[in-house]
Amino acid sequence: MPTTHGQCALRNDYDRLSLVWSIRDGDNVLDTARENFGKRQLAGLPKDLGTGLIAYTARLPRTRPYYTMMLFQCGDERPWISVDLSEVSDGRDPVSDLTQLLTIARKRYGELHNCTPGQPNEVEATRRPV
Repeated sequence: MPTTHGQCALRNDYDRLSLVWSIRDGDNVLDTARENFGKRQLAGLPKDLGTGLIAYTARLPRTRPYYTMMLFQCGDERPWISVDLSEVSDGRDPVSDLTQLLTIARKRYGELHNCTPGQPNEVEATRRPV
């Protein structure tokens, strides 16, 4: 099992959900996400999750148009996690659902990697200059 990155997906008729994580290049991944999806941002992340965004890209469901990405501190590492969804059921709040998925993923990351996810000010304080 790689210790620097990973991916999982839930598929049936087509891709429904995808989760990607890595400890590499988080600043560039976040900058690219903001560049590509910043104008379609539904919400920022709650401060306790880290820095990132939640967006609706308006792409076809097959391409998972609901996108979120977060960058956070965990021990000495600065991992990032992104989650994409193909659709959100009527009556559901995509921001709430994606925030909950990120919260679960971040907690599980800490458990698997034996670290405690840090607050966003720790991420910003260690961010490399561009």
